Amino acid sequence: MTSMSAHGEVAVFFTGGTIGMSPSEGVHGVAPGGNFSNLLNQLAPQPEGIRLRPVRWSDKPSPHMTPEDMFRLSKDIQAALDEDVVLGAVVLHGTDVLAESAYMADLVVQSPKPVLFTGSMRYYSESGYDGLRNLINAVRAVLLPLPAGTGACVLMTDRIFPAREAVKVNSLNVDAFESREAGVVGYVAGESVVLAGCPQSTEPGLKIAADHAETSVVLLTCFTGMGPNMLDHVRENGAKGVVVEGFGAGNVPPNLVPAIERCLEAGLPVVLATRCIEGGVWPIYGYPGGGADLVDKGVLLCGRLGGAKARIKLMLALGAGMDGQGLKHLFD
Repeated sequence: MTSMSAHGEVAVFFTGGTIGMSPSEGVHGVAPGGNFSNLLNQLAPQPEGIRLRPVRWSDKPSPHMTPEDMFRLSKDIQAALDEDVVLGAVVLHGTDVLAESAYMADLVVQSPKPVLFTGSMRYYSESGYDGLRNLINAVRAVLLPLPAGTGACVLMTDRIFPAREAVKVNSLNVDAFESREAGVVGYVAGESVVLAGCPQSTEPGLKIAADHAETSVVLLTCFTGMGPNMLDHVRENGAKGVVVEGFGAGNVPPNLVPAIERCLEAGLPVVLATRCIEGGVWPIYGYPGGGADLVDKGVLLCGRLGGAKARIKLMLALGAGMDGQGLKHLFD
């Protein structure tokens, strides 16, 4: 339930997304509609001593968000949280890449104050609109406050997920998000937000002090019969790092292995992820292209992170100047 002793502001960042979209004349489908003010005006008055600080950051569909945007947003969140009067931040964001932006903030934002990302699967004015409820509950969750060590979170459909674990699993259903394996931080019960249990650690999570995100990092997903051409192409055209989503526990087609070796010989870090939602990557198989074989060659494993988030982690690590043993230690 909400802390009754809190006094201060909750910064509400509006970046865009379905939560603010409406049907537009001459447009097939819905588009950004400038509904941020209308949405805030529908909120009930906040508890005594609490104010909302609207931040109109952008009005972008989330597929238009770039890694540079995500990094700049994280820095702007940090700047707001640095003010003593600000208790925490809520970020309204499109759901397609919401989990990626939230994970960027989880790694970049140094403040222990709560950061909640939310959005909606239904557009503003659509029947059953979920955006207002998600916003209300995100503000409530910020005011708990969340336990130290929680890091940035995603709140969707009455559940709070750690940013590291949140993944969008349904393209249309309102109940579109799940946690990979670690469960939820909390959930909404009636008019209250209830914590599900203790965080995994009360210490601050992993943070990467980067002055930029190295955006020349490529994510490739393996397919059966895949050869070396795509990976050779990105290496020859200026990639600074590569994340490969393999099969199963982290295994790739054998014809891809020579291209991976060429990347490593050229000094490009190669990180291995899996196409599977759960389980992560493990060095089990020693055949050519197996996870153990790739580790022996110098490929880095990303654990349970999905490929998109492993890419964000690598971009920030390279932006912080890490290489060699520094990267190995980070991903280990």
